[in-house]
Amino acid sequence: MKKLNVIFLILVFGLLALPMLSMPFFRDRESGEKREMAEFPPVMRDGAINSRFAGELDDYVRDHIGFRTEMVEGNTVLLAKLFGESAEDDVILGRNGWLYYEGTVNDYLNIPTMTERAAKNAAHSLKMLQDHAAAQGADFVLAVVPNKNSLYGENMPSRFKPLAQDGNYELLMKALADEGVNTADIYGALSGAGRVLYQQTDTHWTYEGALIAYRSILKAAGRKDETFSNLTFAVRRDWPADLSAMVPGLDDGLTEQAYPEHAFTYDRTSHETAVDAVLLTTKQKNAAGSAVIYRDSFCNTMQEYFAETVGDVLFTRATPWRADYIRDKKADLAVLETGERNLRNFSVMAPVMEAPAASLSGSTETMPDGALTVKQEKYSSYQHLFGTVRESLLGENYRVYLVTEKDGAWAAYEAFPVYEEEKLGAAGSCDSGWSAYVKEETIAGAKLYLAVESEGRLMMGALPEER
Repeated sequence: MKKLNVIFLILVFGLLALPMLSMPFFRDRESGEKREMAEFPPVMRDGAINSRFAGELDDYVRDHIGFRTEMVEGNTVLLAKLFGESAEDDVILGRNGWLYYEGTVNDYLNIPTMTERAAKNAAHSLKMLQDHAAAQGADFVLAVVPNKNSLYGENMPSRFKPLAQDGNYELLMKALADEGVNTADIYGALSGAGRVLYQQTDTHWTYEGALIAYRSILKAAGRKDETFSNLTFAVRRDWPADLSAMVPGLDDGLTEQAYPEHAFTYDRTSHETAVDAVLLTTKQKNAAGSAVIYRDSFCNTMQEYFAETVGDVLFTRATPWRADYIRDKKADLAVLETGERNLRNFSVMAPVMEAPAASLSGSTETMPDGALTVKQEKYSSYQHLFGTVRESLLGENYRVYLVTEKDGAWAAYEAFPVYEEEKLGAAGSCDSGWSAYVKEETIAGAKLYLAVESEGRLMMGALPEER
């Protein structure tokens, strides 16, 4: 009996040590997690003992330990089959083989991540961008792409119960309507199609769903195109699914895609030609017009439709959104496309657009001391001034103006009512900010003030000189 116990202990400890002992045989294996694997750390760094050796060695062991991939995939399958849970925090394991992105949960539950005032600020900022586009001769369309579970939530786990209240989408749509921002009804177009247009194990829509969205955008712009009126699709299960890729081992990583049966003839004319390039330009010699499409990953499957039917198109994934692209491209169409889960960005990131001239009238009150903050940075050809206003001075909404005084001449420029969260840091409700891009010559040698209009009051105070 004692001999059997010893043999049993040797087997147990041997199995426990096997992954570590087999590490040399797994040294060159790649990670399936779309990241670089940790390298073995040096004991000495820059002529001294590497103080982070222990932590870096731990990272190395975790990445290269034997049978790591098999253990990760096994854990994924066990959690899914036994407990109905995902091994990846960013992925929600739904019913009937559906996967959802965790970042959409607040929208699905109708939990707003911006206040009503922030939604009004975002809507007014988009109206300013729309007015700028109109001044350049371009039609403007805001295109909000619904989250997958907003359209197809029936396979979400039963533990997620939407609340009977407005979320970001409802708050912003109401504010956009009040401001008169031209918005494509993509949600209505997709939900009215009568069939599933998103992929089961991917975040996005199919090419067929993208075509419906494209038509919805054209409709909002008062346009119509018959190029794809009789388009058919070939369905194949060969599309690499982004959500499946996050949970290796759950399936083969592929999902169905409906491919358009059309011979596209446009050319990609930019240096970077990848479908998801930060800046991509296209040329269609058989079409007229010019467009600027501010886009995210949903446009990967929609951009071909625009590229095929518009003479010159600039697609950009860069943020903040550069309004001067509309002028530079002499665009007659400007589309700002974004996913529902990113709507809050409109309230915490201003477009790069020269602050438009404004007129102020009526008596002003003096802003209380310390009520304003300001920072300044050079951004491209602009000086970017941004900061905050004391929240207690603001009502349900507000307007902000950068005021200059130079040699007795006064001028005012409207700022975006946006809290620049990335530059200021998250604080409170993030709905008491302002942001203005101006040319250097506009503020050179001038004394700067900020005028704030809210609840029928016009308050003005000098901006702090240290910024």
